[in-house]
Amino acid sequence: MARGNLVDATAVELIDRILAGDFGQGALPNQETLARDCGVSRLTVREAIKGLEQRGIVRVEHGVGTFVVPTGHWRDIDAIARLQRLDPKGTGVSMQLIEVRRMIEIGAAELCAVRCSDSLVDELRSRVQRMEAAATIGDVNAFVDADIEFHDIILDGTQNPFVAAIFDPMRPTLEFSRTQTSAVPQIREHAIGEHRGVLGAIEARDPEAARQAMTSHMDQTQHDLETYVLSR
Repeated sequence: MARGNLVDATAVELIDRILAGDFGQGALPNQETLARDCGVSRLTVREAIKGLEQRGIVRVEHGVGTFVVPTGHWRDIDAIARLQRLDPKGTGVSMQLIEVRRMIEIGAAELCAVRCSDSLVDELRSRVQRMEAAATIGDVNAFVDADIEFHDIILDGTQNPFVAAIFDPMRPTLEFSRTQTSAVPQIREHAIGEHRGVLGAIEARDPEAARQAMTSHMDQTQHDLETYVLSR
């Protein structure tokens, strides 16, 4: 394994061990112990810890030790996503993701309606058709793939690379969350209807209608989560 990949893998292992509570009161063992436990060199551990410090996950007090920053103060998206996926039902993270999606995707749909091309509309339509086909045979994974791609196309359709870049680190969590909720047939049915509404507004090049359609989609998503998942 390349050195950079080994450092990254060690960092991920340390995050997972932090989340598993392996380090008791939040103080990491010394680097020699960590190197032995992780099966890597002390240099690899040192570089991994340096990376975690830069990401705000641990703090290093030279001459004292390395300590875990309380998770409520974490600002690293990947680490937060790993923390949230510990929710066995994914319900907490699903609600938080809806809040984030409201902030970004409603405006993205509005902008996409102004800037989209005919080929982009065709791509959106094909994803809705794939969602319909997947729902018919109960293929949740295919349904989720088409669903996420539909939203990715809208983000790309804003022609603003920062918009799509914001969502990229959250992709594993989005997939995890939507797989949990899309397992419910009623949610799949509602999602298809909402996606059709968003598609129609963007196809009409109507930014206000696109904004309203995406707002409706977020409202329906939250309602379905509360009705079919949280209530159970």
